[in-house]
Amino acid sequence: MNPIPFSFGNAISHYTKTGGPGSFLWKFALAYALFTCVAQAMSVWLQWPIYEIYLRMITDSGDMESHMEDLNNISAMASLRGLLVMPLGILLWMVFEGANQRRYMRGDGFRLRIGADEGRLFVVGLIWMAFFIAIYIGFAISIIIPIFMGLTLGADGAWISILLGFAIIAGYFLLVLWIAARLSAAAALTVRDRQIRFFESWRITKGKGWTILGSWVVLMLIMLFVYVVLYVAAAALGWSLINAQVPDFNDGSHDQSEIVAAVISPAFFGPMLGLLFVFMLVQAAFMHVFSGPAALAARTDPAWSGMDLAGEFS
Repeated sequence: MNPIPFSFGNAISHYTKTGGPGSFLWKFALAYALFTCVAQAMSVWLQWPIYEIYLRMITDSGDMESHMEDLNNISAMASLRGLLVMPLGILLWMVFEGANQRRYMRGDGFRLRIGADEGRLFVVGLIWMAFFIAIYIGFAISIIIPIFMGLTLGADGAWISILLGFAIIAGYFLLVLWIAARLSAAAALTVRDRQIRFFESWRITKGKGWTILGSWVVLMLIMLFVYVVLYVAAAALGWSLINAQVPDFNDGSHDQSEIVAAVISPAFFGPMLGLLFVFMLVQAAFMHVFSGPAALAARTDPAWSGMDLAGEFS
């Protein structure tokens, strides 16, 4: 049995109490950022005709109309080529989620691999995809109800339908988040038991759903704060880089072509790409941290002995 009790504080900080070799988080974040950059580079390469037209639009001072025909002619084909990257994105999620959950459930060090855990997690991911599709359908229905009421009541009932719409949508999303929290331990259980587990999460998160959801909210606020700091840094960096290349940038006497030349120069997008890489590092770190509350719920399951029995006989 895991000695760490399930509580709000432990759920938020569980990523620091997983045991196993150190330096997992920075290795996980660095590898995730590097592989994501490769996937994004492949996506840009496959869809380069679209990006090329956008660059021409920038150099033409944003004149979209003159390039719209070219964009329409190639957008469908380029978008289809971009879909070729989707299997790579799915593969990256599988291997990193496998490493993520093995850290929480088995205390493993950082190691990427493609094995049985990843195959089972792929099935769990498909079930989550079906869940998200159901969410969109439910959201459409939740919008139709106040619209139908507004049409029925006419102008006199417009405010009632608007308020009802806000209440229904807010309540719907709260319900969806709570259900997601109750099912959030599916990946952890799947890795823990070496069997596909999804709806079993509902049992082991009984009485823990609001705690998991609350920990998500706190972690999300922390992540938003970090992102705001990074966005401010990106704006300041971008302004300073343009100002360094366009001396009259502040007084407004510069030509538009000077700004375009500065933005597309390596002196500008090189440092900005470096900052984008930092964004990816932060995203990867929070990907691991956000899994902590659900993983702790799986580890504190009273029906689990805390022993990896499947591993003993595999």
